[in-house]
Amino acid sequence: MTAMKENLAPEIAAFANESVFGATSDLGEAMRDAMLTAAAVSFGFFGTLFHRSVDTVDEVFAILGRRFDLPEFPSLRRAAQAEAMERMRRAGRREISLAGIYDCLALDPALAGALRAAELALELDILWPDPAAHAAFHHALELGRPVLITADTYLGRAFVREALVRHGLDPVPLFISSDCNATARDSGELYDLAADYLAMPRDRLLHIGDDPQSDVFQAGAKGFATFHYRRALPQPRPAMAGVTPAAGALAARELGYQVGGPATVGFLNWLERRAKADGIDHVLFLAREGHGMDRVVRENPGAWDLPPCSYLQGSRTVFALATMTDQTFQGYLHFLIAESDGLAPYEVLERIGVPAPTPEVMAAYGLGDDIELSPTYHARLLNFLFEYRFEILKICRRNRRGLIAQLRQLGVQRGSRVALVDLGWDGANQEALEGSLRGLFDLDIQGYSLCLTDGAESRRRAQVQRMEALFSIGKVAPSVIEGLHEGRALVELLFSAPQGAVIGLALASPKVEVVEDTRWDGHGEQAAVASALADGVAAFARDYAAEVAAGAPTLPVLETAWPLVNLCTGPALALADELGSLTNLTSWAGTRRQTRTLREILPRRVAGP
Repeated sequence: MTAMKENLAPEIAAFANESVFGATSDLGEAMRDAMLTAAAVSFGFFGTLFHRSVDTVDEVFAILGRRFDLPEFPSLRRAAQAEAMERMRRAGRREISLAGIYDCLALDPALAGALRAAELALELDILWPDPAAHAAFHHALELGRPVLITADTYLGRAFVREALVRHGLDPVPLFISSDCNATARDSGELYDLAADYLAMPRDRLLHIGDDPQSDVFQAGAKGFATFHYRRALPQPRPAMAGVTPAAGALAARELGYQVGGPATVGFLNWLERRAKADGIDHVLFLAREGHGMDRVVRENPGAWDLPPCSYLQGSRTVFALATMTDQTFQGYLHFLIAESDGLAPYEVLERIGVPAPTPEVMAAYGLGDDIELSPTYHARLLNFLFEYRFEILKICRRNRRGLIAQLRQLGVQRGSRVALVDLGWDGANQEALEGSLRGLFDLDIQGYSLCLTDGAESRRRAQVQRMEALFSIGKVAPSVIEGLHEGRALVELLFSAPQGAVIGLALASPKVEVVEDTRWDGHGEQAAVASALADGVAAFARDYAAEVAAGAPTLPVLETAWPLVNLCTGPALALADELGSLTNLTSWAGTRRQTRTLREILPRRVAGP
């Protein structure tokens, strides 16, 4: 404080003196004493009620540049703000706005609009509530004092209001410089507006804030009593802020801790916020990639404020089959043969859990075991599947009954608002689940995905489905989405359960049995790697939850999950042999005729040489 006072004009130093309202070692008690003699209380926003969990606003610009693959963005953003200030002065105004800044940004308007929305969202994400100031805010309201907030910020009134709602503070009158065209820092006019609104003697008005110039001197010059709020403790480091993928080959558990853990935690932090905003009644983590999230939530009770959560055994295969009836069967024939080229004909039935007829019968249709499917055989295969439809429809009815029974056993109520949580990519799982339940067990389904691409199928489904993603176009650059999608085999493995692909459900009272794809060893090598990855994810989540419980602020959700982006878009990762040599990870299109390792599936820039 002494060094700070030496740099202030004498009259400002007087207001910043520790004797102002008797600042004591018990800052909370001193503020309470000050409020007892006040008729109304005004609070500063930044530096008082809230702090940023990054050191400078330049870090905000750097984060946005990284998200949108624009390394030049920080300099462009600073230049735009300087230009907005110059335009403000020429127009005779007193404050700039975020919209005014982005009007000066030399970028494509659509990209500038996305960056502006992302900046507002990021500023909300990095707000760290000050516990002592929040306690004082609540105490002032309990005393029956009128409370308001004054803030010099170009972010605007709507931003401040959203911050209050997000952090559980009652809505109060807001005097924000960019909306009022008046500042606290320059001539204190913002306090004139606040005083006129309150219509009380100014010496009975108390302003609490951290800045010696704008919060102490200017408020005092306008006749307010002031309390110079100085945070008693240094700002803590954000939880797990230092975790980044290590160089070199990573074993499964380390990869789970350093990449899968942050991605899972970031996804859950985002999910917590979205579920509250959307009024979700029940969260369903979809097998297999929902396994890690389900485990983390169960092992850390209270760490995430979520509605009831369950692990839903299912897949697009299960849901699509459950949708098929004798009336709709023909419309699903092309789904049944999708990605079948290279398979033996009987594998088309195996991958949906339908017993194949004898080799002799298959050969009679010209679909013997010696055939490798290609477009040449599609018409023949479609004809066979149509004639075999009654056997296929038996499995469809079994899946339909098993799915509805499972939902009931999980406590899901008809008509409830349910979140379907999976990795996503294009909304196909959500579309299939909605179709399978329509008219039988209707639910209001909201899809939450890790990543949604911008392909034709995603756009088509977005017209009729409610679907959101942590990573999507508008939040990050297309190159980020493309990188995650190209590395999806590794991303899916990071989230996967130590079980085989779920291809069916069978009602076996009193519980539902899961039918797994038996073509691959889902409980051998793959399961061991998935278990090690999941253990690493769980360990990271435990460490993270402990730091947050101890008072550490959180990083923005995208920055928490960013190690996953680094993995898929950064320098090639040398996969440890236990990972790179895994085979047959894509069960739907996999065939016994060909064995492909994870290292061969991934783009070279992800998996390395």
